[in-house]
Amino acid sequence: MKNPEISLEAGDRKASILAAALVIFTEKGVEAATVDDIRKKSGASVGSIYHHFGAKDGIAAALFAHTLEDYWGRLMVAVESAADARAAIHALVDTHINWIVAKPDAARFLFSRRQAVGAAHEQAVRQHTAEHFKRLLAVFKPWFKQGILRQMPYELYVAILLGPAQELSRHWLGGRIALDPRDAIEDLSAAAWRGLAAEDCK
Repeated sequence: MKNPEISLEAGDRKASILAAALVIFTEKGVEAATVDDIRKKSGASVGSIYHHFGAKDGIAAALFAHTLEDYWGRLMVAVESAADARAAIHALVDTHINWIVAKPDAARFLFSRRQAVGAAHEQAVRQHTAEHFKRLLAVFKPWFKQGILRQMPYELYVAILLGPAQELSRHWLGGRIALDPRDAIEDLSAAAWRGLAAEDCK
């Protein structure tokens, strides 16, 4: 069994367990899924599953961490290769939306963090997410200093940068809109640029 949404090394037992977990969590939800469901789907033994991940919450946390790393890894490659601030903002929105469209089950799993990640793993997830945002903002820092981008609180900056694209993606994943999010990339990235660029750079 292979899940195309998870890019993991072929033949890796942990990989097959995580891929199976994504399928089962998508079909049943994290709460209703069982370790035995994942065992049957992956072909792994119960001992192997507990050896690698412990109980179900450990599987969910590991899957969440892997999915988050994949998502942020792609974002950072796109942003770090951009030639200027406007191109970086466009690359961020473009990569965000294309990742979600390519991996909708993985995206839904990330969006369900409160249900997917148990309390024991919540702090680690928050810390990893904060580290990714810190790395992202470090790429944008020179443009702040040069006066190309506006100075504003971190929370507001993140909301303007990805908030609208995130909201549109959630509605699309939930089947509430028919619009292909990829058709909105240009408008969303242009809106983010207008919201973040200094007045004389717009």
